[in-house]
Amino acid sequence: MKKLVCSLAVATAFAAIPSAVRAADAAAAAPAAAEKKEAFGRLTIEEVDAMIAKKDGFIFDNNSKESFAKGHVPTAKWVEFDEVKTTDLPADKAAKLVFYCGGEKCHACHKAAQMALELGYKNVYIMPAGISGWEKAKKKLEA
Repeated sequence: MKKLVCSLAVATAFAAIPSAVRAADAAAAAPAAAEKKEAFGRLTIEEVDAMIAKKDGFIFDNNSKESFAKGHVPTAKWVEFDEVKTTDLPADKAAKLVFYCGGEKCHACHKAAQMALELGYKNVYIMPAGISGWEKAKKKLEA
């Protein structure tokens, strides 16, 4: 009987190993996935406003063309969020790039920023507050 109990205990222990290994692998992969997903930085409205004042970078609007035409962050250039190309961006791959879209719940700027990183740009940011946050802060718009 003792042999049977020991055999069951060993079998149970070995059966748990694959799931424990999978859990450890998933835990190790989670930070790597988060890093890849968030490889770009984040800037506040005030930081972007100061950047504009210093002429320290390039800003890209990832909203619809209609939204961009109604009003956008000063100096921003419109870029299709899922079709960012090197011809849309400055030649200097070390230039500071900031992407924004509608606001906190919109993720178009995340996609655009990731595409810029994949194109070899090193200084890439998003402004998560987006145009809605910019307007809420009563910042000046260009049309």
